[in-house]
Order: sequence, then C-alpha cells, then structure tokens
Amino acid sequence: MMGSEEYFARLYEVEVEHWWSRGMREVAGGILDAHYHGARGLRVLDAGCGTGATLNWLARYEPRMVIGIDLFQQSLQFCRTRSAAMLSQSSVLDLPFGNETFDLIVCNDVIQHLPGEGADALAFGEFYRVLEPGGCLLVRTNSSQGSREQNAAAAHHRLYHVGELRARLERAGFQVMKTTYANALMGVIPTVRRYLKRSRTSHHHQDHGLAIRLLPPHLRWLNTPLYWVMKCEAWFLSKPACASPFGQSIFCLAQKPTTVR
Repeated sequence: MMGSEEYFARLYEVEVEHWWSRGMREVAGGILDAHYHGARGLRVLDAGCGTGATLNWLARYEPRMVIGIDLFQQSLQFCRTRSAAMLSQSSVLDLPFGNETFDLIVCNDVIQHLPGEGADALAFGEFYRVLEPGGCLLVRTNSSQGSREQNAAAAHHRLYHVGELRARLERAGFQVMKTTYANALMGVIPTVRRYLKRSRTSHHHQDHGLAIRLLPPHLRWLNTPLYWVMKCEAWFLSKPACASPFGQSIFCLAQKPTTVR
C-alpha cells in the first residue's frame, strides 16, 4: 500500500537498481542538459522526492541548493540514508517557499496522483509562483497510451496525453519548451496487444503509486540491455527537434517567462 514502510523500502531499491528508474533519469538528463549545459549554482526543488535518488542525481548541476519535499515522513527518512539534508514534509499544492525561490523544479510522477478535480492545475500554479522568471519546470507523468492494460491501479490516477499536459501548463502561464512521450518500448507492447485484441488486465500490482518490482534474480541480467534501450532513447530525445509519438510516460520542460505577458 502506498505510504507503507514496505512500499518505500521497495521504492528505495527500485530507484537505484531498476532499468526503468535509471533509464528515466537518462531521459530527464538528456532534456535538461540541452537547456542547462554548463549551468552551475542552480537552486533546485525536487517536488515529490521519493526516497532521494533524484536528489543525489541532481548534484550533476553543482547546485547552490537542492531541496526535496514529499508528503510522507517515511520517504524523507529514506532520503536521509542517501545523505539528503534539505527536506520538507510538504504538499505540491501548498509549497512552503516564497515567490521566485527556485531556478529549476523537477516533479516526477506526482501530478497524476493529486486528489480532486483541478489539483494538477493548483500544483502548476504553485510551481509557477516559486520559480524565478526564466526558471524551468521538468514534469514527468503517466501517459494515456497503454497504462490501463498494464496496471489495474491506473483507475486511481490521471492519465495524460502530451497535448493535454501542454495546454494545462500554458494555462498556468508557462512557455512549453519540449513535450514528448518516453519509454517507447513499454508503450508499444500494450498497443500491439490492443491491436491483436489479446490485452489482459493485470491484478498483480496493488500499489497506486508504484507498480514496478525489481526483476527476480534469474532475470536481473535484463536490467542492462533494457537500460541501454532507454539510454539510446534518451540520446534521441535530447535533440531539441526530436520527440517520440508514443510511450508509457510523458516528459514536459516548461519555462516561466522572463517578462509578464
């Protein structure tokens, strides 16, 4: 169950070891590096920091500060085992920071879980408020392509398509710089299943926050080739003009304008 000690212990391992988690960081890095190449001294917020793997990964930008927030105290306890120090038990719907505090916000797999109609718009408004003009928001969220076939828990959270996500960010005032689907390999599988009319709903995963499990020991060797598939996809998506037309996830890089429109 999401929020349980078992859930966060599993997430702690998955964030570092699983090919999907490592591959998602490669995609994020490709998109961010295209914009922040050579940047140093950023003020960064990890909005929904999980067990802290992304907080550590953000050190690549030699930030002035990195703050992680999460709703769950158990999550922050795991972050501390990764030596994270600047942490806050907070909600993205009511950020405990002043206006224009950050240069970069990273928000991974949070907005689809926010309760209530329009909650994602409220979060985007908060991100906009605490970003410095010219600062960027990188959002990763669920794609509507195939997720319901792969995870029965999808009924408990939102599923997006890129046009919808772009429109919601633009309504919040952002200038969208890049949107793309990602994890194309896993996005193709349910599409093929639907085409062949052989899709089956899995009742295997009960966590509404994380359906991924570590591979069983005899299949752990698959982490390497699957990670390299993701790494190749990340290289392609790092090109400013390149985007994927399908995938299980969506990435969106959006900027707060430097001047008020």
